[in-house]
Amino acid sequence: MREPFYMASGHSRPLSGPEKVGVLLLALGKQRASGLLKKFNPEELNILVRSAEVMPTISAAELEEIVEEFEAQCGQGTPFLGRPEDVRRLVTDVITENRSSGDPNDQFVTRQDIWGQLAALPDDILCAHFQNQSPQVAAYYLDRLGSERASTVLKALPVPVRNDLLSRILGMGQLSPQVIEALESGLHEELFDVDRRSSDKYVALAGILNNMDKEDSAQALEFLASVKPKDAEAIRKMLFKFEDLLRLPVRAMTVLMDGIPVERTVLALQGASPEIQAKVLAALAPRARRMAEAELQSPANVPQRDIADARRAIVDSVLRLSAEGAIDISGTTPL
Repeated sequence: MREPFYMASGHSRPLSGPEKVGVLLLALGKQRASGLLKKFNPEELNILVRSAEVMPTISAAELEEIVEEFEAQCGQGTPFLGRPEDVRRLVTDVITENRSSGDPNDQFVTRQDIWGQLAALPDDILCAHFQNQSPQVAAYYLDRLGSERASTVLKALPVPVRNDLLSRILGMGQLSPQVIEALESGLHEELFDVDRRSSDKYVALAGILNNMDKEDSAQALEFLASVKPKDAEAIRKMLFKFEDLLRLPVRAMTVLMDGIPVERTVLALQGASPEIQAKVLAALAPRARRMAEAELQSPANVPQRDIADARRAIVDSVLRLSAEGAIDISGTTPL
């Protein structure tokens, strides 16, 4: 009985699903494979690229065991050799073509240059980051830096830490594509990117700080800056008080007030300074402005809590619009 393709030719392990997909795409040829790759989501494409880093070379005979319908194309006369570097090149070429053509469906973000970015960081940053990671993760990062850069970083580490990392690098086994993807994603998020998915977290924290008094807010932000400076800077740019409406550009005010009910606007303007009232009213549509002005000319006895809630809702709208990129408030926060 013929042994399964994935255990043939001396393979010590079965091929993973992503590895099989990479081989099949390579067998189809670039033109046909590109049409299929465009239907993959970014996560699937990343997994496919990572799988090519650990897959073995596949022969034509082994390919026949994967799918019979490709036998005519892959087994007639032309030798087939499924090499991992060819799979990586195929995916990268197709993604590059999609970007050049402005394909709106192309959302794949390659991080193949992340190790070059990591190697370019100063020694003190690398050492501090590695010592905050688990030893096994730090060993993997060092291994990916390359021998010359890794040796420089190791020299700056304490001897016990250095010896432990060297031992772990020696004993490091083969990682799955999913683990590699998770490690690279974590590294990218921690060192090189204020992740877009963090916007909700930043909005929530900015909302909390906005509801504190000025001194407490400043102390909290100072603490955040000491532990997560990049996150703290992003949050600082989102700090916004109701009084900061005075510093919003006219266009941003118009966008903001278009989504605020007139009743809430009137509540928020109760007891506000004449400057803020004028700024807000000027951003309203003519009919809404007349209604608001009429209400403000005959003020009712409104509980302070209702006024505070209305102002907080407007500030929350500012933060949401800022997170969505609809308005820019980076210039409104005092330094």
